[in-house]
Amino acid sequence: MTPARDTAMDLTRRLLAGERGKVPLHLAMLLEKSSSLDAGDDFYLWILPRALADLQLSQDTSEEIIAAVCAEISRNPDEALISVVSSTGSDLATKTVAKILAKPPRPLTMGEYSHALSLVTKFLPYCLEEDMEFLPKSDLERLVQLAKELQNSGGPETNEDRSARIMINNFAPQLIDRLKQLGIGGC
Repeated sequence: MTPARDTAMDLTRRLLAGERGKVPLHLAMLLEKSSSLDAGDDFYLWILPRALADLQLSQDTSEEIIAAVCAEISRNPDEALISVVSSTGSDLATKTVAKILAKPPRPLTMGEYSHALSLVTKFLPYCLEEDMEFLPKSDLERLVQLAKELQNSGGPETNEDRSARIMINNFAPQLIDRLKQLGIGGC
């Protein structure tokens, strides 16, 4: 075991045990820093404590953590869990979250919808450009239908729902348009 792996696995265990606070952010930034989406050392020094900013995860460790978090997302699509994998660009994360949106294991909160929609809007079109069989067509059609429903839904909101609604109103039309460009979702 390496110090980076030990630290990342400890953060993962804590996250999966339900700890929140800065744990999701720290783990998300470690995963992003170790991905092809790395924003540069200065960016992570600004966000992470020095001890974490100096760590670099191996690809195997990153994939192991992403797989563990995605397995939990499949059972419990909590927005903190989704946010951990949302900046990795991982095909597994994209597929897992897209499937959750298409067929949720339980009703999702507005926050969960907004985080999931953000991830799917950013990465799903690229995955589909590489492989149109990335997801079943029925799931893709359901995503378009869901995005339309979400952008048109209203109702009473809490302050927390309001920020989620802003994200949804931003990402839902983008997802619809990007999938239409790929021939998904009709007119």
